[in-house]
Amino acid sequence: MSDLRIEIVARDELGSIVALITPHGVVDARTASAEIARGDTRYVTGPDSYVRVPVHAISATGGAYLYANWDGSQRNNLHDLAPQVRVLRLRTPAVDPESLGFRERGAISWARLVQSIRMRFQRPPACVDCSPGA
Repeated sequence: MSDLRIEIVARDELGSIVALITPHGVVDARTASAEIARGDTRYVTGPDSYVRVPVHAISATGGAYLYANWDGSQRNNLHDLAPQVRVLRLRTPAVDPESLGFRERGAISWARLVQSIRMRFQRPPACVDCSPGA
């Protein structure tokens, strides 16, 4: 049985864990649950490189539920390994698909998406002439 250390988990829009990121790659949560249940692989995780606890696959109504606890609380500490990012839904203006070829449509869509993301995270210009407290 091999041991895989979980570094990060990926969650869907509802907060369910859908993938595990290990040093060896990405593993689907369902695949990991099946591997744990069969005893093929042991997944371990923890808050730092010294504390390691095993990840358990618990049977639930919607399928197996991955669970790890390293702080003694009732919470599933695997959720602490998810990056704290917001999901952004951006809209881009519509383009007449008949006027463009396949490659042009894809390139324009990506360019608009990147531009929208840059504008969303653009920092306001710093005040050069401002003095503190002004």
